[in-house]
Amino acid sequence: MSPQHTIYPILFSKPHHIPPLGTTTAMTSPQSAFRAPAFIRRLFSHFPLIIHPVDPPPMTTDEFQPTTSRDSQGSINTLYSFTDSTDGSIASFNPACLKWQTYLKIRNIPIKTQPSNNHASPSGSLPFLVISSRSDRICQTIPSTKMARWIEDHATEGSVNTVDTDAGDYRAFLSLVEGAVRDAWLYALYIDPSNLSSLTVPKYTSPIPLWPIPTILGSQMRQAAIDAIRKSSSSPSLPSGTEIYTKALEAFKALSTLLGHDTWFFGASEAGIFDAEVFAYTHLLLNLEIEGSGGVVVEGLREFDNLAGHEERITRRWFKSPLATFH
Repeated sequence: MSPQHTIYPILFSKPHHIPPLGTTTAMTSPQSAFRAPAFIRRLFSHFPLIIHPVDPPPMTTDEFQPTTSRDSQGSINTLYSFTDSTDGSIASFNPACLKWQTYLKIRNIPIKTQPSNNHASPSGSLPFLVISSRSDRICQTIPSTKMARWIEDHATEGSVNTVDTDAGDYRAFLSLVEGAVRDAWLYALYIDPSNLSSLTVPKYTSPIPLWPIPTILGSQMRQAAIDAIRKSSSSPSLPSGTEIYTKALEAFKALSTLLGHDTWFFGASEAGIFDAEVFAYTHLLLNLEIEGSGGVVVEGLREFDNLAGHEERITRRWFKSPLATFH
């Protein structure tokens, strides 16, 4: 086998000799009748386009050592998410991505962010984490479904998970966030036409602004939000915005009662994954310029001073100032 990999046009299974331009050959061979026209031969005389270097041998498990800190070349774990920036202190504009971005920072795992989309994800959804290694030959990819376990195994010394995620009360309050609060977010940002056109579509389609792609994607995102809310509410018809926002405010009231006068949820001494769950929505609702019907849930959230204070504490500690949070 050749030590190099050569790319040839698919018309040929192996390189063929093409006489230099300007020369002639006698038409004595049966193959001469099948010679390509001169312009085709001129085109393919430029091939192969690329000669790839030899592939390195596979790494052993001993050679591969993930690291959570910068190496001599400045490599760092990369969170691929819906974001406008490669700066890990700039919050994602997507709650699912912001949750993991926040929790990674809470657990003192340095990251940079990389703007991406669902099509780039091995699992089909964002976020996913690419682990830096001491060798550029291989990267480990962690999908969001396995990120909690990976964080637990690789968090820095002194960083602990302050919440028992198997506890019944945790699961009950988590259902409020993933149900009523998420539904309100989806309705305000994806179904309300004013926010869909002014916020959601521009944020998610900025890399491909050519018409009609934003319009098509906007319609698809809106329908996906409708389907998600219907599934969450177990109703064949879409609940009204008023119903959705009322349930969200009831959920925020329950979360406010849970937090009480404590600094972090469940009376923990440090922030944990549930704090990241709640922050992912409160931060976006309080800092994005949400208009239309979404103003109802935003203003209702502001009335819960302890939830607003909780959002501010996390922002100040792990992110840049709110004015620099979004581009």
